Amino acid sequence: MSSPQKVEVKKQHCENHQKCMEMIQAVLDGSASPEEMEHFKSHIDECLPCIEGYELEKSIKEGLRNKIERKCCPQKTIDLLKVKIGISLVTVGFLVVEIKLFKLFFLP
Repeated sequence: MSSPQKVEVKKQHCENHQKCMEMIQAVLDGSASPEEMEHFKSHIDECLPCIEGYELEKSIKEGLRNKIERKCCPQKTIDLLKVKIGISLVTVGFLVVEIKLFKLFFLP
């Protein structure tokens, strides 16, 4: 004689779908707090819309990660940007000094 199997019934509608989707994003991004992770784990087991939402968001994120090619910026470009930023900072510094001198000598 076999023992009866327990059949899990999952909710077909989520009362807090928007909030759950925000929590799913936080979980997938790794920004969820430990309390949010615990709530997510307990809720996901019983809510079919959230399970489906999680799986969809997870597959989209993984698909994008696989399609995006990460390229390092050439060192020449980095060096050129540093020089341009340095020149801009010096120029701004001179302008500040000129404004202060102008105010000192020409304004009452």
